[in-house]
Amino acid sequence: MLRVILQGLLLRREAYLRMVLAREGVADAALVVGGVYLLLALPGILGAAGLLAVAGFVVGGVFGWIVLSGLTYLAGRHVLEGDGTLPSVMAAAGLAFPALAISLALRPFLPARVALVAASVWLLACLWQAARVSLDLPGARAAAAAAAGYGGWLVLAVLSVV
Repeated sequence: MLRVILQGLLLRREAYLRMVLAREGVADAALVVGGVYLLLALPGILGAAGLLAVAGFVVGGVFGWIVLSGLTYLAGRHVLEGDGTLPSVMAAAGLAFPALAISLALRPFLPARVALVAASVWLLACLWQAARVSLDLPGARAAAAAAAGYGGWLVLAVLSVV
């Protein structure tokens, strides 16, 4: 699975196709997303955050993946006339989330917000590939579906904090 994740980060079509076609693709994606959020919570685990806060962070991340996948699916399938299913989008979109771990690697060299923006841009690129493969969309329409899903996810994330 680690090889598939690395191939996904490199935007290799085969990795996304493997997730879409795998019988347990959605479950694998859920484990990948949960693992990424657990990794992102590592500073909190080592710091003052309690286990309940870490668990809430991980569950929130998995919920965010479901929302992001759903919004990408709605835009790509029903607005942009793609061909695919919600489970196929969920499976492929799970490979976009390891890009968020890049922010941890960049933090020693860049301010936290800059590192998060860089990781988010990479996540968006991975989500574009996920939309291309799972919804069988051409590049521009896949970009629009990914942008719609990501934008909606950001809006909902900001609203949940406020």
